[in-house]
Amino acid sequence: MKDVVNIKEEVRFNPDFMPIILYMSKKAKVPLICLENGQEIPPHPSGMGLFYCIEGEGTFITGDEEIELKPGIMIIAEDGIERGMKSKSKLVVLAVHVV
Repeated sequence: MKDVVNIKEEVRFNPDFMPIILYMSKKAKVPLICLENGQEIPPHPSGMGLFYCIEGEGTFITGDEEIELKPGIMIIAEDGIERGMKSKSKLVVLAVHVV
């Protein structure tokens, strides 16, 4: 069986950021990150992650580097690398965390 997710139906913005978990298993987690304009996720260490910007604009912070987020940009963050995000508009990012 395959899980089918309509991402547009899952997008929700909250005053207090909380990722929307679209899928979780022992080997992977797929959160949908929806940030209001000005919200941020402080830099933090984590496992390997892929981050694909679906809509909006923001900044992806990794170490001393800042990468512009806009639709179509995908960032691959290696295991243990600190990363965070700041939104410049309503921002929707699909993430895949691999264990």
